[in-house]
Amino acid sequence: MKTIKTPRLYGVFFAISKKFFLVFSLFLLVQACTDEPDEIGLDLYQIDGQFEVKLEALDTLTIEALTNINDSMALSQTAVNVLGMIDDPVFGKSRASIYTETRLPFNNLSLGDDPVLDSIHLVLVYTGDYYGKLQTFQNLQVYELSENFPETDTLYTTLEIPRYPEMINRDPAGFLFRPAPQDSIMVDTVLQAPQIRIPLSDAFGQKFIDADDTETFANVPNYLETFKGLYITVDDEMDGLGSKYKLNMLANRSSIELFYHNQGDTIQRMQRFLINDFARRATRMEHFEYENAHELLRAQVLEQDQTKADSLLFLQSLGALRANIDIPFIDEVAAIPRLLINKAELVVPVAEGFDSEELPLSTDLMLIRFDEMGRLRLLDDYFVGASYFGGKLDEEKKQYTFNVSIYFQQLLDGHFANEELALVVGGLTDDMSRVVLHGPGRVDNPMRLVIYYSVFD
Repeated sequence: MKTIKTPRLYGVFFAISKKFFLVFSLFLLVQACTDEPDEIGLDLYQIDGQFEVKLEALDTLTIEALTNINDSMALSQTAVNVLGMIDDPVFGKSRASIYTETRLPFNNLSLGDDPVLDSIHLVLVYTGDYYGKLQTFQNLQVYELSENFPETDTLYTTLEIPRYPEMINRDPAGFLFRPAPQDSIMVDTVLQAPQIRIPLSDAFGQKFIDADDTETFANVPNYLETFKGLYITVDDEMDGLGSKYKLNMLANRSSIELFYHNQGDTIQRMQRFLINDFARRATRMEHFEYENAHELLRAQVLEQDQTKADSLLFLQSLGALRANIDIPFIDEVAAIPRLLINKAELVVPVAEGFDSEELPLSTDLMLIRFDEMGRLRLLDDYFVGASYFGGKLDEEKKQYTFNVSIYFQQLLDGHFANEELALVVGGLTDDMSRVVLHGPGRVDNPMRLVIYYSVFD
């Protein structure tokens, strides 16, 4: 039996193997291959009396990948948003900020007779999850929005809403604090869940006092005309690794707390303006030119240097960085007569040595496809179930594996165009992690697509 030589693949290694049901059909295929080299380079040989077909690495069947900046990642609105900054030695400096509305607790709100301001705070309740080093102090800054949220159902990680230039923190320098997402806090002699309490300016608090007994407190649309929302961020000057932390925006205490008393008495009252289910909110992700990032990351995102992706790929959460994966010569595989894909797996090995105790590996990745309009679409394999589709980190093998059997067969059958795949960190709206991966051109354990198929007569 003749073995047909095949050149090396510039990209992901392909292994295609399956026992054929009809030996006679395979024999006819082998005879056809012995006359002249097959265009896609099939190696045919016999192992333990069974036939195996192996598609070796090919120059003409190239799989490519490249790290890309996610400049338009849509976010679904959930209870959790992310805040904070990390100065990552591999990924460079990045910051997560929050846009949010607050809402009236009910229509026709009244603060009573002649309310007088005592103080006002923004309260943000932690979930307990964080990423990075909590010992690093951060300077938290709060701004009032000058325009409402855009009237669109989709919000992106690059969202920008105009704001007034002056902070509304009580201290005009900001709120310097050390994140403590797992430490309870004493508030008025009562131990409460971990939270950030940011004192806001009297001028901002007085706006609520002045709104009492006006149309502003009549209903939510009126309220949002005056109180359009908040922008919560941290100063980009930071000494240390830093951290990002999750906030439960729908917790009962996540709100603006207005403390006041009525003229003529000394009883302090408190009114919350909640961040409820209907309040719009989004996490904004920023990078700082990747100045201090790894050289291979800079080359890919700033120069679009495809060759640098052969070695390493970089994924970062909150829609920051993704890897685009391309299978440019799928037509050569589709040209194999009577081909049936039994199984197709994308194997994604971790590049070790880039994570640490403070910056652990992403536990989940997600694989999505682009459609002809450039929109991201879930693969049909995803809907079969998580245990089938995969994407979880295998701690022992240090890799992620995706079952893309349905997707690959659909490609071969021409159900949709062969557009790129996008590999991203899972949990797009609230994951804080990042990971460095082996690229498709590595000699040692590259990213690869393993395919098992049958050919029928």
